[in-house]
Amino acid sequence: MKKISLFAIALSCALYSCSNEDMGSTDNSTTAAMTYETTSAATLPTSISSYVAKNYAGATISEVNLNSDGTYTVYVNTGTTSKSVTNVNAIFKLNFTAKGLLSSSSSITPVAISDLQAAIVTYINTNYAGATINSAHTESDGSFDVLITTADKVKIKLNFSSTGEFVSALELKANGNHRHQHSERHTRIAVADLASSITTYITDNYPGSKTVAAFKETDGSIDVFVVTADDAKLNLNFTSDGTFVSVSTIDPFHLREHTIVTAANLPTEIKTYISTNYAGATINIGHIEPDGTYEVYITTSAAVKLKLTFTATYEFVSEETNSDFGDHASIPLTDLITAIKTYIETNYPGAVINGAHKERDGHIEVYITTTDAAHLELEFSSTGTFLSVETK
Repeated sequence: MKKISLFAIALSCALYSCSNEDMGSTDNSTTAAMTYETTSAATLPTSISSYVAKNYAGATISEVNLNSDGTYTVYVNTGTTSKSVTNVNAIFKLNFTAKGLLSSSSSITPVAISDLQAAIVTYINTNYAGATINSAHTESDGSFDVLITTADKVKIKLNFSSTGEFVSALELKANGNHRHQHSERHTRIAVADLASSITTYITDNYPGSKTVAAFKETDGSIDVFVVTADDAKLNLNFTSDGTFVSVSTIDPFHLREHTIVTAANLPTEIKTYISTNYAGATINIGHIEPDGTYEVYITTSAAVKLKLTFTATYEFVSEETNSDFGDHASIPLTDLITAIKTYIETNYPGAVINGAHKERDGHIEVYITTTDAAHLELEFSSTGTFLSVETK
């Protein structure tokens, strides 16, 4: 068998993952076969990163795969002897459950494409006509992983038994495991209104997690954002009837979204921190970000405007001054001009005004919660003329 360096296979895996581009498919189906996405080691649950650090001291995590069923595959490149194996300068493949528990581990050895078993090559040529075999490796149990690019540029990881029999296929999704198309017309769902099948799935598979936001997409599927007990930030997708489809990392599209929180509804730990460290400050408004973190805007007793950031577990992270996060000034609700209050009362009867501020250009943004629990941001001119509305 031809000799191939371990560095080469690690580089091959990384390039294979990173070069897979979204081909612009319009397939909105949420009932796809298993897929996987590559993500950074920083997104791993702490239980997994702690396991690697303990058992593979000094090793480098070369690739992380988040599979659509919530499980993880982690590739570890070690230049020193691990605590649990005797191999030196080896690459290990570690599989973990969605809860971060190790399910299997193996060392992997590069295989020259020309040395692949005939049964494997025949299977690929028959089932993926025109595909290119990019790389392959064998695992310590004798099984094979073969990375291919199909004729229509889809990248797939195929697994075969030690005798060359097909076992499974995983399609690489460059932009995340979810197959539905995001749209500006998605609708926020109150966490309390999620179907019991969804909340039960989350409780069973991610015990101790916090559900921070949910959206109904235009195809009817539901995205739910959770922060797990060991701080993994995940986007779970369900069908319209609450059947689990896939899990992905939180994507940039949804990172723009946040939930408005009034001062009264902020967690006690955050309010206590503010009253202790900023005595006499006024809490103007708060946001829960999709990753579960909190941003709280306050005005100190010395009239200094600050943004305070807290973790999803309410621990203080940072303080930013007004100049750091944008030149806008909070407006006491009692000082809102009559035209704005009249517009809201007329068009959103019964709505609660959560907060307001004036932008640098003089425009006024007002945050409200309607009677049907919709969170909206209304924009007005400096004289109170309505300009636009955005769902939050």
